Amino acid sequence: MLRETKKKVYTGVVILLVIVAAAFFYLSFVYMPKCQNYECWQEHMIKCSKTSFVNEQIEASWGYKIKGKTGDLCDVEVTLLLAKEGELGIDKLVGDKMICSFPIGTAAYAENDLSACSGLLKEKLQTLIINKLHAYILENLAKVAEGIEQAV
Repeated sequence: MLRETKKKVYTGVVILLVIVAAAFFYLSFVYMPKCQNYECWQEHMIKCSKTSFVNEQIEASWGYKIKGKTGDLCDVEVTLLLAKEGELGIDKLVGDKMICSFPIGTAAYAENDLSACSGLLKEKLQTLIINKLHAYILENLAKVAEGIEQAV
């Protein structure tokens, strides 16, 4: 009878340890709280603690996930969730992602500083920017040439 009681106690302890280990794993690696405003996002980003946030802007919705620390940098995954309006031409980039790495203690909107980012979304955004600048230059080349002639 004493042997049977010990066996039940050991089984209970093992089950309890498995539950605690599963909870620890979930909270450490899977669970990611969601921020509802920029202040919450800013607090988490400064500490580089895992969270997610959706930044609703006029022209697009951006999804952010703090992935964790790499040395002295905080890695943030940025996803273009929805292209809303405007002539940016970013609707083809919906669903694309990039990883942005900021110094720990920094809070920023990642898409505003592409120099800190890498990935497919960054490459496509840069291509769009270059194409827009090229078109703008070609449209205004005559005005620039006219201004140069007047100056000479």
